Amino acid sequence: MPFYELKDIQEIPLVNGITIKAVYGESVSVSFLEFPAYSTIPPHVHPNEQIGIVTDGALHYTIDGESKLCSVGSAFVIPPNAVHSARVVSDTPAKLIDVFTPPRNIMEPLTYTDR
Repeated sequence: MPFYELKDIQEIPLVNGITIKAVYGESVSVSFLEFPAYSTIPPHVHPNEQIGIVTDGALHYTIDGESKLCSVGSAFVIPPNAVHSARVVSDTPAKLIDVFTPPRNIMEPLTYTDR
């Protein structure tokens, strides 16, 4: 199916009130995430390369030990197996669009790490 309406895609709870929905291609997936104000996603890893774009709010993102405040219009690249985490620093929800290759199955639990 080549066409989707985001309002019709099932939203899945991820962690700490964060929700995710996704569209899948053969070799790429696109996820739409919504983070409640001041929520966090703990350090985790996955084998997929990830590119993210902040569309609402602001997050403090850490990727392999390097941190930056990412606000609307910020983009970031997460290499495969890089430890990364995020914390919303705005009093409004933050929204992101994430692209993964190979496709990342949003039903698989996150692999948390203390690295």
